[in-house]
Amino acid sequence: MKASTFSLARFLIVLIFLFLTPSLFAQTLYALKIDRKIRFKAADITAKYQPRLVMGPEQALDFQSTVARFLVKKKAVEEDQTLSPMAKYELLKQLSSRETSAMADVLESYRWQEYMRIKSEIQPIPKPEKAITLEDAIVIH
Repeated sequence: MKASTFSLARFLIVLIFLFLTPSLFAQTLYALKIDRKIRFKAADITAKYQPRLVMGPEQALDFQSTVARFLVKKKAVEEDQTLSPMAKYELLKQLSSRETSAMADVLESYRWQEYMRIKSEIQPIPKPEKAITLEDAIVIH
């Protein structure tokens, strides 16, 4: 009886380990990609929000960590040479939207509302240069 209980416990531990390992590796991957430059940039961005959001120290660290995670993703999009400028812009908009959603877990609702109101001032998404379309070419010619 004890041997089967031990086997079951061992099986459950292995099963839990298998399910947790991928998420741990994913978190470790982001932690490794958050280099010194990104940490400083995340700290600068957090400092720009701080006077308007007035976060406590722990909340500011959570905010900064969230910003850093999304800066890693933003950097990957910006450095992807296979994407067109418009595709990069669309992906950056989606990332910005996901970052805003993630901040709902970090900030109280009144701070989150203020964050959404001022985000475009502090973290604007640069629009790509307008490419000349066929319609523009017809009008120009």
